[in-house]
Amino acid sequence: MLSLEMADAIVRGGARGEVGLTVLYDERCPLCRRLMQWLAGQRTLCPVAVVAADSADAHARFPALDHARSTRVLTVVTSDGSVYEDERAWLICGWALPGWRPLTERFGSGLRLKFVRVVTRFVDGYRHRCLRGGAHCERWHHSAPQPQGHRP
Repeated sequence: MLSLEMADAIVRGGARGEVGLTVLYDERCPLCRRLMQWLAGQRTLCPVAVVAADSADAHARFPALDHARSTRVLTVVTSDGSVYEDERAWLICGWALPGWRPLTERFGSGLRLKFVRVVTRFVDGYRHRCLRGGAHCERWHHSAPQPQGHRP
């Protein structure tokens, strides 16, 4: 998707500015809260803001967004207006982290992207079962993912 900012930069012969990310997460979900706390505490390669989905802040920032959907699937909005959902949102979050970027670039297309889709659908299914069934997913509260060789 070509944003107006990027199109203007191309016409002017300039470079695209630094892209910032806003990650919308379901604050009702213990897994989502833990992952967003972890993400907010990481060193990033671009600015990353974490906002509760379907909150007053999310509505003010992104009035045209489907806010009900953003509570069901991970949603990332870039500073140039691009919207990523599901597996692509997970990948763009990884892309923002220095230790994860090479991995996310490898998994961004083809069969590997289909694998990421399967994994993210599994996580989404687990998280939705947690929301319906109660506290058994609180075990996720104590662990955070770490890539091999990553040093915070």
